[in-house]
Amino acid sequence: MKRTQIYRRIPRARAIAAPVRETRYGWVTLAGFALLAAALMLAPRAHAQVFNSQPYTAAPDPAVEQLRSRVEQLETDLRKATDRAEVLGAQLSDARRIAEEANAGRKQAETDILALRDRIEMLEDASSGAAPAAGAASVAPPAPGGGGAAALPPAQQTAQAIDLNGSANPQVDLASFPQDEEGFFTSAHALLLGGDFPASQQAFTTYLAKYPKGAKSADAQYYLGESLLYQDNFAEAAGAYGALIKQYPNSPNAATGMVKLARAMRGMGKTADSCKTLEMMGKQFPKAPAVAKQLAAQERQYAKCS
Repeated sequence: MKRTQIYRRIPRARAIAAPVRETRYGWVTLAGFALLAAALMLAPRAHAQVFNSQPYTAAPDPAVEQLRSRVEQLETDLRKATDRAEVLGAQLSDARRIAEEANAGRKQAETDILALRDRIEMLEDASSGAAPAAGAASVAPPAPGGGGAAALPPAQQTAQAIDLNGSANPQVDLASFPQDEEGFFTSAHALLLGGDFPASQQAFTTYLAKYPKGAKSADAQYYLGESLLYQDNFAEAAGAYGALIKQYPNSPNAATGMVKLARAMRGMGKTADSCKTLEMMGKQFPKAPAVAKQLAAQERQYAKCS
């Protein structure tokens, strides 16, 4: 009885338990759906963008933006530096051109100053009536003889073609000169002081031809050299100064004439001969005037004598 009753009760227990299990499973399912809905509601918004129709855009990185700004600033600075370099290059080119022009102007000014100084020296010598002379053994003396053409230096021999009255290709009307020795010399000297060197050359050449033994012959010989030197006729000037030294060694013009001979040699490009002439000047004229010694010292500097 007992076992039969037990067996009868089992189906009934199962019938009761079945609705209970179904109810339990239903609640579990509902709880799962609830949890899923809650998870969807609580999900981050960034994940929701995956399903959005708008494209995803990442937020800018501050470090990258700072680096990009720095690069742009460097490019701007580089452009400014390039422009500045071009401006400085143009200014440097202008400065170089101005410096070259200034250097050329300086050289021209030095040349003009030298010419002006020589001109002043000539005027001082001419106005004093006596000038130191220059001479050197390298200049051949005139041929021995009297006061004729053979005794004249090349400049005077050339000028003998001029008629004493100035009728043959004259540069100055010598016929208008006083025909006495003193008056003729004074007129020739006035031409030299006035800067008319070709005319004074002609006048002194004529004086020496007319009065080879005149009282002013030594001075006329020196002034002939001056007239030629200031025309940059260095070769004939050297001949005139050389004749002065040979013919009139005791003239007050002799010492300076030797300096002027050295200057004429330097003008011909013979600087070595110029320096030798200056060296000989000190030996040949140990008691030369102070003016001649000063001119010799300056000429040594110009000739760059050792």
